[in-house]
Amino acid sequence: MPYRVNEPVDGSRPVIDDEQLKRMLNESTPGFFERNRFRIVTLVLIVVNVAVFAAEVLLSGMRFDVPTRTLVDMGAMYAPYVQAGELWRLVTPMFLHMDLMHLGFNMVALYSVGEVLERVLGRGSFLLLYFVSGVTGNAVSYAADVVLAGAPSVSAGASTSVFGLFVAVALLGLLHKGNRRMFAEYSKGMLGVIGVNVAYTLLVPSVSVSGHLGGALGGLLAMLMVPAKSLRVPNAARAAMAVLWVAALGWTLASRGTLGL
Repeated sequence: MPYRVNEPVDGSRPVIDDEQLKRMLNESTPGFFERNRFRIVTLVLIVVNVAVFAAEVLLSGMRFDVPTRTLVDMGAMYAPYVQAGELWRLVTPMFLHMDLMHLGFNMVALYSVGEVLERVLGRGSFLLLYFVSGVTGNAVSYAADVVLAGAPSVSAGASTSVFGLFVAVALLGLLHKGNRRMFAEYSKGMLGVIGVNVAYTLLVPSVSVSGHLGGALGGLLAMLMVPAKSLRVPNAARAAMAVLWVAALGWTLASRGTLGL
């Protein structure tokens, strides 16, 4: 039987004190991990990027515009060093950033698309997508520097991976097994975001065009490669794409004199 607010309390009416009310509210409120269960990998990647940037700032004497020397020492993409066999520079640049704005832009972009991809693909496939995109972007940046044979540039940033994530979201409308109409509408919105970022890439001189476009290519290849059950990609095609990606990466490095080949 409902009670009125101003109804007097007697022994038959249960009374909830402030402490009980707080406890009930806390019990009904989901915890941090429960609220973020579909973006765990996304948050871990953001934490790693922020922690690495904090190390950059410390090593550069508390400067938030990180010197090129510090970036190179910590593993930024620098073609002569990759050519000398430092292959880890295909991976480490995706966790390094040149300044606070560079970091902030990439982390906001990662957070904005990370949840939907992590939810749809699963944590393992999402992480694989992130790394394939980043490595591909850095490999294309390396190859472009070697082919152009000009003054080698230093590049870093999670944007190689982020561009791959943009492309992956845009492809959900084509590759997802269910809800293709919903993802197609979502993908249309992402095409505008991709277009703005491509324009930014082409118009700002300091941005690595090859790295961003290589990351986008990596996102396309990764979506045909990752073992996500939610995607309409045959297992044979996934295996073939994985072999093709590894072979192309190996050829890119070997044909440019890396590994002494």
